[in-house]
Amino acid sequence: MKKNLFLLLCLLGLFAGKSFAQKCATDEESKRLKQLHPEIAVEEERFNQFVRQGLSHLDPRVLARTTSRKDTVYYDIPVVLHVIHSYGGADYVTDNDMYNLIARMNRTYSLQYDTSVIIAPFKKYVGKAYIRFHLANRDPQGNVTTGVTRRFSYLTFGGDEQAKVDQWSPTSYYNIWFENVIGMAVAGGTVLAYAHFPSSADSDPYHDGVICAAQFINDGSTLEHETGHYLSLYHTWNSSGAACGTPGACGDDEVDDTPPTVGHPSCGPTPYDTICANNYFKIYPDMSGADSLVNYPDTTNVQNMMDYACELMFTKGQVVRMRYALDSAGGGEIGHRDLLISQDNLSPNFTNIYDASGNLVPRADLKPIPDFFANYSGSKPQYFTCPGTALKFTNKSWRDTITAAKMIFDHGATIDSQTWINPTYSSFVSNSFTDPGWVKIAMTATGNNTGDSTINFNNKIFVADATGTPGTGYIQEFDTSIADGAKWPTFNYFNNEFKWQFCNRGYYDHSSIEYLGYDMRVNPLLGVYPQTGYPKGDYDDLFSTPMDLTGFSSSDPLNMNFMYSGASRSSTSADINDTMIISYSVNGAKNWTNLAVLSKNSLNNKGSLSIPYAPIYDGDWAAKTIPLPAAARTNYVVFRFRFQPNVGSDGYYSSGNNFYMDRLLFSPFTAEVSLIKQDNSDIVIAPNPTSGNAYVIVKNVDNSVAHIAVTDIAGRSVYTTSQQLSGSETRVEIPSSVLSVKGIYMVQTRTGNQNSTQKLVVY
Repeated sequence: MKKNLFLLLCLLGLFAGKSFAQKCATDEESKRLKQLHPEIAVEEERFNQFVRQGLSHLDPRVLARTTSRKDTVYYDIPVVLHVIHSYGGADYVTDNDMYNLIARMNRTYSLQYDTSVIIAPFKKYVGKAYIRFHLANRDPQGNVTTGVTRRFSYLTFGGDEQAKVDQWSPTSYYNIWFENVIGMAVAGGTVLAYAHFPSSADSDPYHDGVICAAQFINDGSTLEHETGHYLSLYHTWNSSGAACGTPGACGDDEVDDTPPTVGHPSCGPTPYDTICANNYFKIYPDMSGADSLVNYPDTTNVQNMMDYACELMFTKGQVVRMRYALDSAGGGEIGHRDLLISQDNLSPNFTNIYDASGNLVPRADLKPIPDFFANYSGSKPQYFTCPGTALKFTNKSWRDTITAAKMIFDHGATIDSQTWINPTYSSFVSNSFTDPGWVKIAMTATGNNTGDSTINFNNKIFVADATGTPGTGYIQEFDTSIADGAKWPTFNYFNNEFKWQFCNRGYYDHSSIEYLGYDMRVNPLLGVYPQTGYPKGDYDDLFSTPMDLTGFSSSDPLNMNFMYSGASRSSTSADINDTMIISYSVNGAKNWTNLAVLSKNSLNNKGSLSIPYAPIYDGDWAAKTIPLPAAARTNYVVFRFRFQPNVGSDGYYSSGNNFYMDRLLFSPFTAEVSLIKQDNSDIVIAPNPTSGNAYVIVKNVDNSVAHIAVTDIAGRSVYTTSQQLSGSETRVEIPSSVLSVKGIYMVQTRTGNQNSTQKLVVY
C-alpha cells in the first residue's frame, strides 16, 4: 500500500517555518510529575483507553462521531494570562500582545487560517476544533477583570513551576504564565514553553496550565502547540520516547490520522522520514459492522501543530481527542477540563463569558492601572536615593491602551510633575529630590476610552538625609522608636515573606534588625501555601543613613562592627547558600562597591535548626568586624546590606533560617564585647568600645546590689558606684566624664557572691 511521495517532496520548499528548532519541555515535565505521582500514568492510560474505544463510534470516512452529539458545537474556555516580569526586556509583554494571542489561537482552533498551503495528502484530514478562548471577565472573587495579571518577580528568570504565582482555579480558568526565560535544562536547545497534561491536574493542581518564555508570545505557534498538550495531545512522535528527529526512532501519538514519525526539528527542504509511515493503514468497523480499511498517507504530517517544524494544522483525529478531554459525556473528560466549558462556569456569576441571555460577552474594558519602575542604571530597581541623585522613572502603566500618564512628586522634587503623551513602555523621566523621607507620588494613567485612573505611591521611594551623621560615638540599635532607626529603610522588592524587618529581640536590649529567612511554606514543591515562589534569585535591601566618617583619625584603622546571630536549616555545608553582601556608595547611591560578602558560618553562628530561629540570650550573639577602606572614609557614605536567600539541594526550600543584626557602630578597634553567663546572671557592658558613656547591664538578678568599680590600665580607681537591682534588667551608668582618657579600663562588677571583670575600650 505504498503511495507516491512525489507531491510531498515537490512542496517541501513551500514551507519557511521557524528559523530555529522549537523546543517544548512538556515531555520532560510529564516524566518528572509521573515520578512524583505514579497515579498520573494510570489516569493517562484510562483516558487513552477511552479514546481507543471511542473510535468505534467514529465514521472513518469523515472521522466524526456518529452519535447524536454535535461536533460543531463550540466549546468556550475562559483564560487568564499571568505576566511574571522584571519591568524590562521581553518579559513585560504588552496587553495588545496578549489580546492578539487570544485572537490568533481562536483562528487556529476554529480553522480560520489559509489552508491552501496544506499538502494534498492531508487536506481531507484538516480538523476544525470548534474551540474558542476568551479572556475571563470575572476573577475568582467576582470582580470584573480583563483576564490579565502582572507580578514583578525575580522568578521571571527561570522560576518555571515556582513562577506560576497568582493561579486562578484551574477548574474554572485555563492559566497561562509568561516568564523571561524558561530555566528547565533540557538537552537539544532552548526551551520555549511547556504544558501540563490534563492527566496530572488532580495530582498537581497548583501548577496546572502552560508556561511560556515571553519572547515567543508572537511566534505564531508556541502557545497553540502547548494548548494542544493542555487538551491531551501528544507530540506526533510521542511513543518513541526519543528526542524529536532521532533517526530510526519512530513513534505514534494515539491519533490515527497523524502517521508515525520521528518528528522534525525544523521546517524546510530537508529529508523527512517516510519509513515510519510506510504502508500505514487502520481498520475500523464501518456503519454496518463490517471491517473498513482506511488508507492513511504514508508520508508524515510535518505541518502538524504538534510537531516542531511547520506547525499549522490539527487533524480530525486530534480534534476528536481534544474534544473528548473537554467532554464529560461518557466519562471522556480528564483533569476536570469539562468544568471549564460548563454553563455554570461560563455564566455571569463565574467567569462571565456568557451573559444571562446566553450571548457571548465581549472582553471587559476597564480603566488603566498606573505603574512605574525606578532605577539609576542597569536593570535592577533602585527606590533608595540621596539628594541630588537623579532616578530614572519609567512609565509601566497597563490595562487598556494608555494614551497619557502623569506623575506628581513631592519632597523637593526637581520636577514637580511629568506628563507622558502617547507613552510607550520605554518612556522615562529623570528626577531627584532634596527632602529626606518617603516620597509621595501620585500617578495618573489615561486609557484610550476609559478615562483616568490614579494611584498614590507613598512608600516606594526613600530619600536619605542631605548630610552625613557623625560616626564617632554612633551606635545603631535598630530601634524604630528612636528617630534614627527610621532612617534605615528596608525594601522588600518582591513583596514576599523573605524580608528585612525590625523586631523586638536584641543584644543587650529588645530591638534589632532581622532578616526573615525561614521558609514558612508547607510544601514549596507543590506550592500549597503560600505560593510565592522559592527564594533563589530573591534579594532584599537594608540601607544605612548617610555617615560622616571623617571624625576618625586617618592614622588609625577604621571598622564597621556589629553583633549578629543566625542559623541555617541544614548542617550540610553545600546546602547553606544564603549570602549577605555589604556594599558602600560615596556618590549619593549612584554606584556601589562591595565591602564584604558573608555566607555560611559568617552568617550562621548557631548552626542548624529545623524550626524558625530566634536568639534567646546574649550568648547567642557573635561579633563581626568589617574593615573599611580609605575610599569609604568620607563625610557622606551610605551602606547597603543586601540579603540573598537561596535554596538547598532539594531545589525548593530556603537553605537558610532567620538572621539578626544589632549594635552597629564604627570604631578603630575590632568588635570586642565580653559575654559572661553565670548561673542565672548576665553581666555585660555596652557600648563597648565607646567614645562616650557606657552602661553595666545586669540581667536576671533580683533583690541584690551591684557594686561597680572602674580602674584605668595602671590600676588607679576612676569611678565607683552601687545600685539596687530589680526586675529582669538593670542598667548602671558609667558617665563619660570619668572616661575622658582614651584607652582600656577594667570594670569590676560584684552582685552578691558573683564577680565579673571586663575590659572597656574608650576611643
